[in-house]
Amino acid sequence: MSSITIHRGTRQIGGCVTEIATTNNRVFIDFGENLPGDNTPSLPIDGLTEGDGTKSALFFTHYHGDHIGRLAEVLSDLPVFMGKTAKAIYMNLIERTDKEKLPLFKRIQTFEPGEPVIFGDITVMPLMIDHSAFDAYMFIVQAGDKGKRILHTGDFRLHGVRSKKTLFMLKRYAKHIDYIVCEGTTVSRNGEPPMSEHELRQKASKMMSAAKYVFVLCSSTNIDRIGAFYHANPKGRLFVCDAYQKKQLETVRQDHAEKSDYYNFQHVYDYAPNLDALMEKKGFCMLVRQGEYFRRIMEKYIKDDQKILSNDPEYSPGGASTAIEPNKFLLIYSMWTGYLDERAKSQELVDLLAPYDYRVLHTSGHASPEDIKKLYETINPKCGLIPIHTDDPEVFLRFIPESSTILLNDGELLEL
Repeated sequence: MSSITIHRGTRQIGGCVTEIATTNNRVFIDFGENLPGDNTPSLPIDGLTEGDGTKSALFFTHYHGDHIGRLAEVLSDLPVFMGKTAKAIYMNLIERTDKEKLPLFKRIQTFEPGEPVIFGDITVMPLMIDHSAFDAYMFIVQAGDKGKRILHTGDFRLHGVRSKKTLFMLKRYAKHIDYIVCEGTTVSRNGEPPMSEHELRQKASKMMSAAKYVFVLCSSTNIDRIGAFYHANPKGRLFVCDAYQKKQLETVRQDHAEKSDYYNFQHVYDYAPNLDALMEKKGFCMLVRQGEYFRRIMEKYIKDDQKILSNDPEYSPGGASTAIEPNKFLLIYSMWTGYLDERAKSQELVDLLAPYDYRVLHTSGHASPEDIKKLYETINPKCGLIPIHTDDPEVFLRFIPESSTILLNDGELLEL
């Protein structure tokens, strides 16, 4: 007998954990923190956080905290896996933010895309996909030699830099799928389909060409987004970041520049005060994050009359509209706006942005309903689709046949 259990995630975004089990073995996919403001307690799960871990394995789809953040609670004898570059990126982050946890993450083993990992009578095939976390994966899990085949999507999208390859890859590898366990982060949000990363890059190029001093506030691990600003930076301008961010870009460059020039981050400057004169002369794009260190650098390049820089109200949170003048300061916010309001507020981000009339230029790292429908039609699962990582699973009924939508509750076991 084999089964699927979503221990958490049938009616919430983040903190999800899925179990696919046979009589002999168990594979868990993701075990993360809840989103800020969600105080759901820890979960005691047999074979993951308690009991015998030798017959279980844990696979992480990617390194975002709502997917990997509960690793400290996992049994010490349980094997843990994630992508090679994803692990390196996350280790760089942990080394900077919480060195005491480095030994915890060193235990993680790595896999290669397209190469199956066999754990007892369960086979896991990792497929590299597009998400706002670099080196993210879907998993095809086969429970038993002739058992059911499950596609677990993790977080994905079809409007990113590498998305064109996703459906082609699924047609090749994801054949004879019985069930899809599918993320639905954005299904309950109203609005237009998300802009593509290609469109974002084009808009960034237009905005950046009109200002000499450009600062971009974005996640240090959203490599594809950083790539968009790197390639949009006008010719002759410097591309600047701190030493930690440069290390992240170099990690990706070493592993992926030969596969795609998009990740060939050759011309990146590590900021130091002796660079100021050259930055002032040539202009620049600098990647920043919250904190006093970056605030002090930004203040060097802004005057009281340089706060409003765009004549396109699309980019202004308040809809301001003022003609651009040359040699001015521009601050672009390229992250989820939920960090600025009560959805998942980060006071540090709010405080950093408060003095400035910044511009929002962002697109989602998650699949739209249209993307999910395309994935479903491409895979055409024999038994159905199970929503996860969503606060409103019933929305799936609008674009997935009702007969194929399987709505589970947290902790409910589905025999396969």
